[in-house]
Amino acid sequence: MPRLDSERVALWRAFQTAAEVVSRLIEAEMADEFQLSLPQFDVLAALAQHDDHMRVKDLCDALAAVPSSLSRRIDALVERGYVTREVPPTSDDNRAVVVTLTRMGRLVWRDANILYRRAIQREFAAELSETDVGVMSRAISKVAPFRP
Repeated sequence: MPRLDSERVALWRAFQTAAEVVSRLIEAEMADEFQLSLPQFDVLAALAQHDDHMRVKDLCDALAAVPSSLSRRIDALVERGYVTREVPPTSDDNRAVVVTLTRMGRLVWRDANILYRRAIQREFAAELSETDVGVMSRAISKVAPFRP
């Protein structure tokens, strides 16, 4: 294992800063256009990718979210009518709460996803070559392997 040197520390800080800058730009657009925070959009996107419903625990895992933070995001989305939160009638476990994307939530996600993808292209992907993408993908998979 390589030693932690100043170059690796600087790379970590640059990675954090780049991610934060791009996230802020995307979130500002998302807030202006849809009054959604980026974490709220992430909930809608996760649900849209999982047949419009997920158990809260699975949603937490998929988003690498802290349960209390996810609960506040879900509360805000329930209030706006974008998701519902229910205990399945067949569940013996009261903790097995399922979050479901509503029709309105799916429509908002669809439109917000267009903005999201355009912003990712403009603020992040446009400057990356195929080689850059390959190198970044390999590096990220080494330090943060995907966990569904």
